[in-house]
Amino acid sequence: MPTAVILIDLLGLILIVLGFHLAFRQDVVRRWWSVLRHESHAPARLQPLTDEDPARYAMRISGVMILAFGVAISLLFTLSHLR
Repeated sequence: MPTAVILIDLLGLILIVLGFHLAFRQDVVRRWWSVLRHESHAPARLQPLTDEDPARYAMRISGVMILAFGVAISLLFTLSHLR
């Protein structure tokens, strides 16, 4: 397999993992965001997620879209280069 295929597959894998965490492990993602913004290193200060939180649905939708894009780009690029 060419190097470009392996690199695109790694990019797809990164997108799949990122999308999965964004869609289904939202508490972890919010903790990462707070650490990246240097707000706090203690997870106790984070507000609990509720069903009424609009960011919850936006994160779920964007996470599933990123996950699906990662799967699609990996599969299509790999399958097009198989001979």
